[in-house]
Amino acid sequence: METAQHQMGMRRFTIQLVVAAIVFTALTFTAIYARSRALLYESLRDQAANHFDLIVTARAWNAHQNGVWVVMRDGVEPNPYLDDLGVDAVIETTDGRQLTLRNPAIMADEISQLLKTRRGITYHLVALEPVNPYNTPDEWERDVLLGFDDSDEPQWTIDHQEQMFRYMRPLKVEGACVPCHQAQSYEIGQVAGATTVEIPMASLNDRLRGNVVTLVILGTLSAMAATGSILLMTRRLNAQVSDARNRLVDVARTDELTGLLNRRGTLARLETEVARSARTGTPLALAMLDLDHFKNVNDTFGHSVGDEMLRHFARLVDDESRSYDIVGRLGGEEFLLIAPETDLEEAAIVAERIRTRVAAEPLRMNGEPIPMTVSIGVTELTDGEDIDALLLRADAAMYAAKDAGRDQVVAG
Repeated sequence: METAQHQMGMRRFTIQLVVAAIVFTALTFTAIYARSRALLYESLRDQAANHFDLIVTARAWNAHQNGVWVVMRDGVEPNPYLDDLGVDAVIETTDGRQLTLRNPAIMADEISQLLKTRRGITYHLVALEPVNPYNTPDEWERDVLLGFDDSDEPQWTIDHQEQMFRYMRPLKVEGACVPCHQAQSYEIGQVAGATTVEIPMASLNDRLRGNVVTLVILGTLSAMAATGSILLMTRRLNAQVSDARNRLVDVARTDELTGLLNRRGTLARLETEVARSARTGTPLALAMLDLDHFKNVNDTFGHSVGDEMLRHFARLVDDESRSYDIVGRLGGEEFLLIAPETDLEEAAIVAERIRTRVAAEPLRMNGEPIPMTVSIGVTELTDGEDIDALLLRADAAMYAAKDAGRDQVVAG
C-alpha cells in the first residue's frame, strides 16, 4: 500500500514537473517572440523617425531657398495649388526654357513617389485645412492631428489590413513657411499639419511568421528535452528513494545487535508464511530457541560479553539453518526459526543440529571458553491455527525443554 502511494506520489510529482517545464518553456519562448516583435517595432519607429527627419530637413532647405526651380518637361508639371496661394509657379528663361517652382510640399510628394517605387515607403503630408485635397487626413491621421494640440509626441500604429507601419509627427510653422502661406494666417511655431511616414510590413510579417515557426520548433524541442531530462531524473530519484525506503524497511525490521530480523520483521515473515501455508497446503514448522542461563552470563561477565554471546549464537543458528529458513530475534536471548515446507519431524532434526553446534562451540573471550547451551521448542502449524496459538505452542515446547533440564529439543 505504501509502495503504491509512493509510486502514485512520484507520478504526480513527475507530471507537475513536466507541466511546469512545458509552461516555463512556452512562457520563455513567448517572451522571446514578444521581445523580438517589440524590437522590430522599435526598429520601425527609428526608421520612420529617420525618414521624417530627412524629409523635414529637405523641406526646410527648400523653404529657406524659397523653393527650387526645375525645367518643365513631361512628368514635371507646375504645382496648380501654388496659384491658390498667389504664387507664380512658372517662369521663362532668356534662352526660352520654362521653369516651374518646386515648393517644399510638392518636393516631398515627389520624393515620396520615388521612395514608394523603390522601397514601398511613402510620405504623406496632411493638414486639417489642406490646400491640396490629396493632403486630406484619413480618420486615424485626423485624430492624431487633433491630439497634437495637446502633445507633439510622435504617434504610430499598424494597419494590419494593409500590412503597413504608420508613423506621424507634427509639422510646425517656421519663418520660411510664412510667405507662401499668408492666406492661412499661420503663426511661427503653430502646428500647421503633419507628415505620415508609411513603411510596408509584408516582408517583416513574413519574417515574424518564420520566427514564430522557428520558436515553436525550438520550444517544442526544448520542452521535449526538458521532459526527457525530468523523466530521467525522476526515474533515478524514484530508484534512489525506493532504495532508501527499502533500506529503511530493512533497518526497521533488522536487529541491530545480531543482524537478524527483529521481532517486528520476524512476525511479519511468520504472518506471510502462515498465509502461504494455508493457501498451498504445505507444512510449516517453528522452532523457539532460548539461550540457557544467559542472565548469569550478563551478571558474571557483563553486558558487553552478553552482547557478544548473542552475536556468536546468531551466527551459529544462521549457519546451521537452511537457505530457505527464516531466523529472527524476538527479544533478549529468545530467537525464532521459521521453517517453510517443513513438518515437525524434519524441524526437530534441524533444531537438534543447531543445539549440537551451539554446545560444541562456546564463546571464547581472551582465549577462555564461555559455555553455551540452548533450549528449543519445536511445533508444526495445524489446520485453522492462528499465529498467536502457534507461537504459544512453540513457547510452551521451549519451556518444556527448560523444565526437562535445558540443552535439549522438545517437540510439542
